[in-house]
Amino acid sequence: MKDMVRWFLLLILSFMLIGGKLAFAGDVGTMLKAMADPAGAPFFPVVMQVLQVLTWMLHILFVYTSIGGLFFTIYGFTKKEERWQRLAKATLELAKVSVSLAIVLGVAPLLFYQVIYDPLWYTSANLSAWWYVLFIVFLLVGYYFIWGAYFTKDKPSMSMLMSVLGVLFLLLVGFIIHVVNYQALYPEKWLEWYTNGGRTMNISGWNIYAFNVFRYLSFLVFPSIAVTGVFLMLYNWYFRSREDMDKDYLDWAGKLGARSAMYAGIGWLVSHILYIFTIPADWGAKGSIFTWLSVLGLVLCAGVVFSSQKNPAKMAIPSLLAGSVALLLIAVFREYLRVASTARFGYSIYSYKLNLEFLSPLLFFGTLLTGLILYAYAWWMAYQAGKTPKGKVYEASETEHHLGDLSVFVVILWAIVFIGVGLIVVVRNYG
Repeated sequence: MKDMVRWFLLLILSFMLIGGKLAFAGDVGTMLKAMADPAGAPFFPVVMQVLQVLTWMLHILFVYTSIGGLFFTIYGFTKKEERWQRLAKATLELAKVSVSLAIVLGVAPLLFYQVIYDPLWYTSANLSAWWYVLFIVFLLVGYYFIWGAYFTKDKPSMSMLMSVLGVLFLLLVGFIIHVVNYQALYPEKWLEWYTNGGRTMNISGWNIYAFNVFRYLSFLVFPSIAVTGVFLMLYNWYFRSREDMDKDYLDWAGKLGARSAMYAGIGWLVSHILYIFTIPADWGAKGSIFTWLSVLGLVLCAGVVFSSQKNPAKMAIPSLLAGSVALLLIAVFREYLRVASTARFGYSIYSYKLNLEFLSPLLFFGTLLTGLILYAYAWWMAYQAGKTPKGKVYEASETEHHLGDLSVFVVILWAIVFIGVGLIVVVRNYG
């Protein structure tokens, strides 16, 4: 029976293909609307779209320092000089922490994407289902290799090997996510991919249907080096006030970061422009203000980093701000591509069925506010403690003690509300 249904569906899909690509293209919009969740969006799609852009920006920032940190670690361990060995251990620590933050911050943009672009995400993920499932496995394996590198950091050869394996798995994870996101931009090709041109049904989930090397380089590889280079400038700026830190080493690390950020930034800009040239003409992206703003943001960042070569410590904060603006504009451009790719078929998230449900958004924004308060306090204390010379203890001010009490109170209040809402929902549904 299953085989009969399978072949019947294949026959129908084949007739659709025989009908011609133009005829099918005209039905893509209908297909996308039919595939959308009939329950609709629980909140205004534009709000979710903005939140998706902002949370993706934070997520990808730590993805960049994860991969870029490992690049510097691997190169540093190939050198015999003491300063390179020291830097390799510092960037390994950066990569280890960044992976954790990238994982935590990667949940939110994915959830927003699934809610307002569910036909795109789920179809593409099913086309390459095995790869999508394995990305979690590869991420865990890469993460464990990074921890292995960290625990063996006093054995440079072993730590370097672990770092190489770690970065390879992270790049593989990035490749999988790139493919799934890129395939989602071409709904007019889904039927052809799924039926192998009308000849058979591709249900293995092992196929990779679309890959753009310029998009991969401009969204992952080059920015990883550039962003980590800016981090090394901040590393120089941050620790300069400590009496127990070697100023010559810090200046060397800052100049290395500024130089790396400049060269990688050029690669980032070039690959980004080359990717823009590969975008299909019917998207209208080449003349879009969002496209050219993303280019302008990278040019601005490159200009600031170029001017920082002589004094990286002084220009560390301006470079951070310029980089943040560039990254935000890249995030906006990335979201614009989804809008442009679906607008060709009359599909728009702004016409998504709205099924307002205020409890979930309130919980989200409450959790967000709780997280901001908690992390603001934790990062501020870490910032202050890190500037304290080794062997000394940082004494918190009275205001900081009060902020600590407020953070604890907010977390307890959030836990009570979160658990209480869960219990109310369970009782209402099953009581």
